[in-house]
Amino acid sequence: MKKILSFLVLTSYFLTLSAQQPGDLVFLYENDVHCALHGYPVIAGLRDSLQRQGCSVGILSEGDFSFGGLMGTASKGLYIIRLMNAVGYDAACVGNHEFDMGIPHLMKMDSLLRTPLLSCNFRSSNSPNSPFMLPYVMRRYGARKVAFVGVTTPSTIYSASPVYFQDDSGRYIYNFNANGLAANVQQWVDAARAAGADYVVLLSHLGDEEGEQTSTALIPQLEGVDVVLDGHDHHVIRQRMLRDRRGNSVPLSSTGTQFQYIGMLTIPQQGGEISTRLLLTDSLLNKGCVNQAVRDTLEAINRENDLRGNRTVATCDYFLEAYDRPRDLRVVRLRETNLGNLVADAFREVLNADIGWVNGGAIRDNLEGPVITHNDLLTMLPFLNKARIVEVSGQEILDALETAVKGWPLADGGFPQVSGLKFKFDTTVASSVVLDSNGMFLKVAGERRVKDVRVLKNGEYEPLDLSARYKVGSSDYILLFGGDGIRFISRDIQPMPEGFPSVMTDLDLVEHYIINHLDGVIPSRYSHPDGRMEY
Repeated sequence: MKKILSFLVLTSYFLTLSAQQPGDLVFLYENDVHCALHGYPVIAGLRDSLQRQGCSVGILSEGDFSFGGLMGTASKGLYIIRLMNAVGYDAACVGNHEFDMGIPHLMKMDSLLRTPLLSCNFRSSNSPNSPFMLPYVMRRYGARKVAFVGVTTPSTIYSASPVYFQDDSGRYIYNFNANGLAANVQQWVDAARAAGADYVVLLSHLGDEEGEQTSTALIPQLEGVDVVLDGHDHHVIRQRMLRDRRGNSVPLSSTGTQFQYIGMLTIPQQGGEISTRLLLTDSLLNKGCVNQAVRDTLEAINRENDLRGNRTVATCDYFLEAYDRPRDLRVVRLRETNLGNLVADAFREVLNADIGWVNGGAIRDNLEGPVITHNDLLTMLPFLNKARIVEVSGQEILDALETAVKGWPLADGGFPQVSGLKFKFDTTVASSVVLDSNGMFLKVAGERRVKDVRVLKNGEYEPLDLSARYKVGSSDYILLFGGDGIRFISRDIQPMPEGFPSVMTDLDLVEHYIINHLDGVIPSRYSHPDGRMEY
């Protein structure tokens, strides 16, 4: 059966290539690569094949390429920039994860990438009427001019570290024009048309799930856009047709994540409809569709990284779960997992805290034995958030839990994995959390989902005292930066335990826990979740 499917996929590949006519304008695209480097030689190889047929070919990204995986963290995104430069991109949109190391580092990556990073709606208070980055770029392909307009999800302001967008007093000095998004995008579509664009391609990092700031909500408010290539929600969309405000059909497409597919946008030379389709990256790779120069760059990068992190940290007889790869579902964002328990325990025990807390969005991959290396931990915790301890009130812990589960049943990066804490979670109650315009917690307006919260004390779980103060060990993203909308206003920052550096990453902390607290062997108590949440 697998051989038959492989034959059909490869047959589809050759039919796809043969369907292209000399002079066709073809754009290959990807989104949410998250450091899956194997696809770069393939997308370059596919371009080479199409060019040999006489097509004009460009390569595009809809964002989230630089972080979210081992290679991004190990190189601060620069391995990926090297590969993208080796490929030769025509345009790239800024995704929310391009902000993972702050705005100065984003600008460094922008300066190193040989095509400008695009975002028409990211603005600073110093230039409220114009974008902070290039809004669009125009490229000429023969006699035709194509404009690529970039738009970044406004949710970046709280899904990245909110402190990146604030001054020292906590005032927001950057924004993503959430309230005027459609008008903002239309402004730059119109500008591109006025500058002579024959076609306008929207490189969107918005996602298509429900909401007011999605690609599917935006398209009906626009005109003059020929096609929308989307990212952010990791959905596989070959081609979905939507109507713009003039009633014209606009194709929407997305390639999933981690180079599962490569998209192909075709603008026929002889007229006809613009179309999008998807090709399986692994099938192209197996057929030898690669660019050797890009492959050589990738192999050099792999050798560099292997020298850094293949040392053994632990042995493990269990599957430690965060990510259901076949379903592309990060279960650590939906329910308690044994890996979430391990990481949360590390925060509590290493930092001598009452409570350990890690947001599900920080844990990016599974751990499985029999051997766990440093690179495995880096793949699992790639963002290198700083470990911190704060003392906060019981009321704020209760509000933080309510905020953290507000997105359920959708997978939410703020979903909590906890240690030293147990609670009941009533899934029949709709969330009544109220957020401000920047996505930060304001209040709970109705019945709470989170109930019966208990804190471990002297070996027993006791009811959470709303007026008491508790030490919470977590990342700076959660405790200090307002990540995922969580606020600890009364926080009292505590020093790191004696003998520890003042700056310690979550990766360092978990590695220390495994080596020094667990003696390098993952014990059986982590073979399954142990009931810290009751549904």
